[in-house]
Amino acid sequence: MQVKNLLFFYSSFTEKSGRIEYGIYVLFNILSYYIAIDLNRKVNLDNEKILYIFYTCLIVLFTFVPMQAVTTRRLRDLNANPNFVIFNFIPILNFAFVAFLLFAKQKKAVEI
Repeated sequence: MQVKNLLFFYSSFTEKSGRIEYGIYVLFNILSYYIAIDLNRKVNLDNEKILYIFYTCLIVLFTFVPMQAVTTRRLRDLNANPNFVIFNFIPILNFAFVAFLLFAKQKKAVEI
């Protein structure tokens, strides 16, 4: 895994992504959503802390596309249909799907 992939190809839906790269994106996504939830708890509509809603939306916006892209690349690495990315949008199934993608090993091509 190269750092170049993490920094420059974060929104690329082509190529493949390994377990470590996917794990880094998942960890970053969890941490950023935790920050967004914490900011959302501090929202007070009576004063200037209403700006936290903007920051929360910004965090979600900037983490959504890279997470979908790395999920698609991880599915390609497992030789699975990239359309299975739709499982990210099903709330309970999402956790099992992410765990599967984190721990599944790449299937090697069978040579005849």
